[in-house]
Amino acid sequence: MQNLILGDSLSEMKKIKSDSINTIITSPPYNKKGLSGGKVSLGNQVWKKFNIDYSTYDDNLSEDDYQIWMIDLLNEMKRIIKPDGSIFFNHKPRRNNNKVYLPTEFISKSNLQIYQLIIWNRLSSPNIRKDVLLPCTEHIYWLTKGKPKTYKAKLDKNFHSEVWTINPDKGNSHPAPFPEKLVENCILLSTEVGDLVFDPFLGSGTTAVVSKKLDRNFIGVELDENYLTLSKMRLETLNANNL
Repeated sequence: MQNLILGDSLSEMKKIKSDSINTIITSPPYNKKGLSGGKVSLGNQVWKKFNIDYSTYDDNLSEDDYQIWMIDLLNEMKRIIKPDGSIFFNHKPRRNNNKVYLPTEFISKSNLQIYQLIIWNRLSSPNIRKDVLLPCTEHIYWLTKGKPKTYKAKLDKNFHSEVWTINPDKGNSHPAPFPEKLVENCILLSTEVGDLVFDPFLGSGTTAVVSKKLDRNFIGVELDENYLTLSKMRLETLNANNL
């Protein structure tokens, strides 16, 4: 199965059969604009793309509405994964008005359990504020219904700890892309050949591309038609190179 869908993540998930997905790998919008009252200050940036602008989604919900949305999404993810399935949910601590907001604030209100917290060490940060330590990590929340199937031995031994040091993908036209190695680790850790991987926020298609490379089936949902086209182009290029 190779299925890329243009649509809303929550609406499309509701169409998926319960207990049918082996693994979900995704990173939702972080609501940085909504958290900061509609804008992100440009005063402390060294990367021109730090002020993330998606071409369709404005990332500007009220924080209360954003957290309700995240809880609804997580509960749907729980419904559609298999009893021994896994969800790898990439998010990060967000800072506003001298306070850090952790994703656990809304994850703990969902019906999922945190099986393990994986720290993604990005090795760099656009934030050069002098009053805080360098925020160079993001979180990969490994979420489950119960005890998941795991295949740790398939991972490179450099990734056998709960800290994964992986450089961000800076050569991608999407404003917040996954690095392929991060997705590869999640797939190898939780699936076998032929299993079904799902990404409800497909973006530029990295989850689909890596799934294809590793002989997994996949479903991806993306709201933005331009990003979905980019995903299809990447898959077409991969298919052409494998001929």
